Amino acid sequence: MGNQGLTDLPMKIKLPEPDAAGKSHIEELIAKRRSLREYADRELSEPLISRFLWATQGISSKGELRTVPSAGALYPLEVHIVIGKGSGLEAGIYRYIAEEHSLIQEISGDMRTKLSEAALSQSMVNNAPVSLVISAVYPRITSKYGKRGLRYAHMEAGHASQNVYLLGVELGIGTCAIGAFDDEEVKKVLKMPANEDPLYILPLGYI
Repeated sequence: MGNQGLTDLPMKIKLPEPDAAGKSHIEELIAKRRSLREYADRELSEPLISRFLWATQGISSKGELRTVPSAGALYPLEVHIVIGKGSGLEAGIYRYIAEEHSLIQEISGDMRTKLSEAALSQSMVNNAPVSLVISAVYPRITSKYGKRGLRYAHMEAGHASQNVYLLGVELGIGTCAIGAFDDEEVKKVLKMPANEDPLYILPLGYI
């Protein structure tokens, strides 16, 4: 008697089609998002690089909140940029300082080939004019959340990566989120401290 009127499960519900051409521009960007592995031989300007870095971890409010959600607002991520040619910046590896929206150069010289080798020789890393490397300093978040903090850090990296993708669609810049690499070799190339671990490599280039 208690089951009268109920439908057998599982039940499939057809949802309305998303209006990617509607009033919300973000829906159009989401619909166009793709992983792209081939890039034009063209430099990325410093203003463009600035926009991508801000999208990953930039300060977006007076309360020091950032462009991505972070459990407890602890922000365990670090963002590095590996610059090859152009952009008005010297070739090398830089660390993004979100609080100041600035870069600190940590390594001089074009390190794209070495980073590509650490990424299992994926040519898109070597061919892109720049690559972002997103890493995590886990103790920042595990000190409060324990092992659960590892998950939160990975979720945050995903948020940052999606921001890069969507901004890329807007600007005509392609990227491909890379997770296939030798962790220790990437750490060596970027000279990361022992408590920092790489999560993503995101090459960037015009398409």
